[in-house]
Amino acid sequence: MGLIEKNIMSSIFDSQVFNANLFFPRADSSPALAGIDEYFIDAGNDARIHVRRHPNPAAKLSLLFFHGNGEIVSDYDNLAEHFSRLGAELIIADYRGYGKSTGNPTLRSSLEDAHTIFDYLKKEEVFKSIVGVMGRSLGGAPTIELCSKRSHIQACILESAYADPIPLVERRGLKIDKTTPEEDAVFNNSLKIATVKCPTLVMHGADDFLISPQEAKLNYENAGTKIKTLEILEGVGHNDMMMNPSYFSTLKRFFDSL
Repeated sequence: MGLIEKNIMSSIFDSQVFNANLFFPRADSSPALAGIDEYFIDAGNDARIHVRRHPNPAAKLSLLFFHGNGEIVSDYDNLAEHFSRLGAELIIADYRGYGKSTGNPTLRSSLEDAHTIFDYLKKEEVFKSIVGVMGRSLGGAPTIELCSKRSHIQACILESAYADPIPLVERRGLKIDKTTPEEDAVFNNSLKIATVKCPTLVMHGADDFLISPQEAKLNYENAGTKIKTLEILEGVGHNDMMMNPSYFSTLKRFFDSL
């Protein structure tokens, strides 16, 4: 069945009520930008994933970015230059049903599609010599999925990411007492990150009241790599991390260390 096995028992993580309260897709009808590379990747089941690359010929690092559940690829058009100045070439992916992508998003499909996206970009030789994967908020899940299973990824960056899947469910207005071993193997970031061996940066806002900074600390503590950094940024919460003056300088130090 591939890299993500689906348990024959029903799981709340595969339920319509959970995923409808987790994903907030919106369409994007804006025209393609000049000088930007667009990819539409077949993910099966009539789903096509839109990925946008902002070329940076001087960069040695390709940064595959998975955004939050209320964002789309084009939201990062004006931010790509900031990453370019850090020496990274930004490649940002949408989820099913987001932006110019088709299909219906689920947490499981976002993890499966991360592998499809990665394999396509690798086959098409899009990646540069160093490959990093970064996820913001919900995007931390596909980031950890890839970094835990792809040994040739050289950097893992988590921004405002969840760790424990039980609070994730509770934030959807639902209730579970525990997760099964099968669910943990797929959806529990704090357990999966133990197999991430590449250098890892965990960033979180000290005033994040949506996903607690304790979850960032849990991901950091459990990360399997010996090279890891935890940055709790003061004065910012879940959606304004970039407002902290240390945000981009922290990323630059990490990129420069690779």
